[in-house]
Amino acid sequence: MGHFYTSLQFSQWALEGVVMLPPLIFAFSLAGISFVLAWIKQRPYKKGLWQRYHWLASSHLMFFIAAIAVAVFYANPVTNPTIPHPANPLGEIYLGAVTYGSLASCGFWIWRMKGFRWYAASLMALAEVITYSALFIAGMAVTGDWL
Repeated sequence: MGHFYTSLQFSQWALEGVVMLPPLIFAFSLAGISFVLAWIKQRPYKKGLWQRYHWLASSHLMFFIAAIAVAVFYANPVTNPTIPHPANPLGEIYLGAVTYGSLASCGFWIWRMKGFRWYAASLMALAEVITYSALFIAGMAVTGDWL
């Protein structure tokens, strides 16, 4: 049960980061405004461009879960934070893989949604801000250097 509660705590911190950290607030706000404007201008549902498989773009949020899982399973147990300590090397590798996989997923879905790519880019930007917040928390957990 400990891993479950730890993952809930890390998820809460990641989502709080989106609404409390000024750079993430700014990025999320810009992406949200762009998303609404793209929705109004491009109307992906009314023009018949939206395909059923486009809903799979929401699977991009699985990278949030993957980042939290890396944070939980590869956390660096620091007993004394004043002593320098190395980061968990396997955790760093997995965080890199999640980061690059997330960027590749964004590129794929933006490329795949032909005809309304502004909408797709805005949707992916919203998802990426949330994912990067989780990656930030996971990075702190893996290195053991908490702010």
